[in-house]
Amino acid sequence: MVESIKAMMNSPLDGNTTDEIKTLIKTVLETFTTSYVKNYALALVKKGIDDAAQAPGPDFKLEERPPRDWPWKEGWVVKEAGHFKKSMQKRYFQVRPDYFIDYYDTEANLSKGKKKNTLSLCGYSVNEDANNGMIQRLFKLAEKMGVDTSTLPKPTKEFPKNTMELYHSRRESYYVHVEDDEEFKQWVQQMRDCCWRAHGFKDKDPVHVTAYHAAIRATRAKLGRWYWWSYGGTEEQILSDLISDEIDWCVMGRVYGKITGSWTLRYMVRNQVLKAIDKMVLAAVKPAWAAMEGVVKKIRPEIEPKINELVAPIGKAKLDLMNKIQDAAMSVINPILKEHVVPHLQKIITVIQSPMTEAFEECFPLFQNDVFEKFEVKGSVDENRKEFRHHLDSFPYSHKMWHITRKMDVMYEPLWALHIIFEDIYPWSSVWAAQDVLRKTMDNAIYTYEKRLIEAHERESDLNSYSTKLRAQLLQDYKDDSNLQRVLYYADIIKRIVYPPFQKLVIPAAEAILSPLNDAIPEPMKQFIDINDMFEQLCSNIVDESIQTVLSSANK
Repeated sequence: MVESIKAMMNSPLDGNTTDEIKTLIKTVLETFTTSYVKNYALALVKKGIDDAAQAPGPDFKLEERPPRDWPWKEGWVVKEAGHFKKSMQKRYFQVRPDYFIDYYDTEANLSKGKKKNTLSLCGYSVNEDANNGMIQRLFKLAEKMGVDTSTLPKPTKEFPKNTMELYHSRRESYYVHVEDDEEFKQWVQQMRDCCWRAHGFKDKDPVHVTAYHAAIRATRAKLGRWYWWSYGGTEEQILSDLISDEIDWCVMGRVYGKITGSWTLRYMVRNQVLKAIDKMVLAAVKPAWAAMEGVVKKIRPEIEPKINELVAPIGKAKLDLMNKIQDAAMSVINPILKEHVVPHLQKIITVIQSPMTEAFEECFPLFQNDVFEKFEVKGSVDENRKEFRHHLDSFPYSHKMWHITRKMDVMYEPLWALHIIFEDIYPWSSVWAAQDVLRKTMDNAIYTYEKRLIEAHERESDLNSYSTKLRAQLLQDYKDDSNLQRVLYYADIIKRIVYPPFQKLVIPAAEAILSPLNDAIPEPMKQFIDINDMFEQLCSNIVDESIQTVLSSANK
């Protein structure tokens, strides 16, 4: 106890370190603020140009399912509960259509619709084995703090088998236990979907969302953090995580070096330090974000009408400037493209092409038996809708589809092997994206089947005969869409892998070329045109063209 009190009195956060942290917080906020406001104006410009152009999307045959209004999954699980004395208690989880999770503590409250709380897993990850997740994390922390891992005490807490950890590095973690093995696997997948697909932004306006993500990327680039970074949550939470990540990068190594004593003591002091830092960060983020929201809400009514009036001249000015940028920058872009991008495109396609093709092909027989033939059309339209809801609509997220989507797991190892070339690669995001494409395409097929069948309810005398013909057409539509979906997926994943390191090299190399071109922007257009943004767009287009060339060659 004496040692603990003495250690807390000698906090590693001395005056100089605290001032350094406050300076970092201020720097990140100023950088983000400037970028967010600028990107908000640019997003308004893009919206105006896109609205005027009304460019068509991909030519899919299947209809896209509209947002659903019933839970993805629900059922009783065991969750760790309690703020002070934690224990595992039974809870009814209901995964909402927006991937937030409402939960109830009793059957009586469930029937009344009186929820206990709601979980948002934006920015979280899932450790399938809660015990192993905690141990691995403690070992990494001990190494970071310079502690001999062989001296670490055994964990005093052990969760039962089939307990997953829903983990976030700066927020509360959750522990969920499911007794049945197969049901546990389904809940693990569902929780991963919630982490992957939940969106925590309070403001869902597309202009704001576009500007915010662009500002996050630009801020990290300005700070020199080019590597892949996962984030999620509300606007304030993401901004806080961004700042905490920068503090961890710049300061925490030295802070940890000042903490001495036993592992238990070090761990306790470290947690107190993080709480103090989080408090400083939050105290700065709240007013800063409120101010940013106020600024963009004020400028939008003022500049959006001007943008709409200037869509044509802005478009022409951007086209003229883009041509000048391209003429000036290709001598920089081409050598980097040829050395660091083009040689590796075929390697990536080889890794991701076969698993995606085989998974889609394994879905083809489902249209003739397992899924659709079990469903018999009968009764009223409402009865059929109810039957679809219970019988077919959950199939894309069923155990059978889970087994098919898991075939994409084989991509992980060869993608990770590319880490030697692309050090910021994150293979699981590519695997999850592939699984998501497969499930979504099947979901659209089932929705299209349901919609067309119900529309035929009044005009067809023999609906079951009609449904057989419809399945044959649906299978062909599914095959056509799967071909298009695969190509779009390949292009997206390859871009995610090769583009960040390409940017990291090409943007600094082109700075001297871009600076003089700022003078080419007409004065009235300067507030609506950003030359660095245009250069990034040029780079993006060039990488897209290279990817499409290799994809076209691979599909011949």
